Amino acid sequence: MPEYVHGGDVYSFAVRFGGAPVDLSANINPFGIPARVKQAMQDAIDACTHYPDPFCRAARQAIGAAEGVAPDRIYCGSGAADVLDRLAVVLRPKTALLLAPTFAEYERTLAGADLRFHTLCAEENFAVTERILDDITPELDAVYLCNPNNPTGCIIDPALLRQIAARCAGVGARLIVDECFLGFVQGGETLAPYLNVFPSLVLLRAYTKMYAVPGVRFGWCMTADTALIEGLYRAGQPWNVSVIAQACAVACAGEREYAIQTARRIAEERTYVTEQLAARGLWVCPGKANFLLFRAQDADLQEKLAQRGILIRDCANYRGLARGYYRTAVKTRKESDALLTALDEIQKEER
Repeated sequence: MPEYVHGGDVYSFAVRFGGAPVDLSANINPFGIPARVKQAMQDAIDACTHYPDPFCRAARQAIGAAEGVAPDRIYCGSGAADVLDRLAVVLRPKTALLLAPTFAEYERTLAGADLRFHTLCAEENFAVTERILDDITPELDAVYLCNPNNPTGCIIDPALLRQIAARCAGVGARLIVDECFLGFVQGGETLAPYLNVFPSLVLLRAYTKMYAVPGVRFGWCMTADTALIEGLYRAGQPWNVSVIAQACAVACAGEREYAIQTARRIAEERTYVTEQLAARGLWVCPGKANFLLFRAQDADLQEKLAQRGILIRDCANYRGLARGYYRTAVKTRKESDALLTALDEIQKEER
């Protein structure tokens, strides 16, 4: 089997240790699936006797109303990863610019392309700065950004992001911005209002993280380029979003207050975890999302925590990072304290 490179691998943990871990390796809303979303999925079971709507009409209508975007500018997929795969098939970029570090799926979908990397610096807290503008050159066909970035949690300054979009338009490069974690950022600014300004802009979203439904698989993209959307429909099988996933999406689109309250509660817990990790001598990246990148001297920390029932993400396999970098999700106080207690036990044993 191929190597699994993401978080959330509770299945391998169960095989190895038995039972379920405190999973801090996947950045999922700890407050669970909203009741109305859960009910909508249950109500959709009887409709599974039919094929799914290949055009996700009800879901696109609901998302469009929530986002202020025309439904014909939305394409829905089986998770954001499905949309990324289809984008790669349709766009076929010969040369693309990625951040380092960033989400590994961009690089996977662009296999065969000439990939260039804008390396983020620890000395700058892995922030995207104006340095990136120099790397956006006419040779590029596409630029992929993650905002907030994974695994750093850092957001790109909105003014700089608009500069990047203008620069991409000027050199003829497609700009794909992954906003899947933006809902966890209090006051986070989407580029959705600029879709008409930048027709080559593509925004990627998912309900997976905010509404705690990674097992359902629903994501989408938004763009003013309707020809691109037509291509995405042709790039794979027509029934890629299940009946239950579409019902889930319609319900999620109506849960805006849930998202606002989640972002507030996550911000409070993120401050607590940041302060507690720093108090234990760990460097913590000042991210704004529902996860934190931190650095430790212990290159075996993930394994030691796993033996204590805590699962975090070892970030050594991220391009641009090295052994000793880890990512932990920001979840409930109980889960945070479980991590902190395990860290204290490890430090105590090694004194």
